[in-house]
Amino acid sequence: MSCADESNDYWNYNDPSKWHEHFPSAGGFSQSPINIKSNETVPQVYPAFSFSPNYTHQLLFTLTNNGHQVAVTQAAKSTSSQNQPDLWFTGGGLHGKFHFVNFHLHWGKNDRHGSEHEIDGYRFPAEAHFVHKNLETKETAVFAFFFDIASKHHHENVEWKKYADAASQLKNTGDTVDCTFHLSNLMQIEDRQYFRYTGSLTTPPCAEGVIWTIFFTVIPIAEKSLNELRQNVMRKVYRPVQPVNGRVIYRNYGH
Repeated sequence: MSCADESNDYWNYNDPSKWHEHFPSAGGFSQSPINIKSNETVPQVYPAFSFSPNYTHQLLFTLTNNGHQVAVTQAAKSTSSQNQPDLWFTGGGLHGKFHFVNFHLHWGKNDRHGSEHEIDGYRFPAEAHFVHKNLETKETAVFAFFFDIASKHHHENVEWKKYADAASQLKNTGDTVDCTFHLSNLMQIEDRQYFRYTGSLTTPPCAEGVIWTIFFTVIPIAEKSLNELRQNVMRKVYRPVQPVNGRVIYRNYGH
């Protein structure tokens, strides 16, 4: 999971087990991702999320190949960030207002693996992260969504096809392209069914204290879209699961 303080030095996805040599937090006891054993999760009732109106609008974003993944941030319309559409959420059992930072996708060399988190040992072909930050408490909260291969090409989520088509153009580190997205169409959160736990960034520096919300709803994506990313950008971009170390995983099944 990328965030503003991500470090680009001394790491790649070839051997994540060595990240702790340069980033001590990567060897911590509350790391992400994890394998969530659903029968060991604790039921919890959380209030609904509330999103700022711009989540339902078509907005301009910039996709950037940062050498480790393709991160999507709000496009800068001018030198003043005040001109950017306001994107934030509240609720869901979290305290305060969390502002949008970026979103990005994790994938593997083939459809058998690509998600970072696992559910009962099951690996999905891809996983998206939407990173938000509370500007007052400095807490980071991430929404995670799993993907499965669409049974038919026309069943693919249209917004994620746009992401794959645009991201696959960014073959070199530092390449960028602008594209419009509806964040509400990228995120499938209507049923409010999710897991919740506290972990870490999944890329160096792997800082802990990150609040994870992992939604049940699986988003359809075409194999062709994932292949575009594998062939043109990077073969794989995911960290293997880390030890749970006794952490409590909550589940909210909605109402």
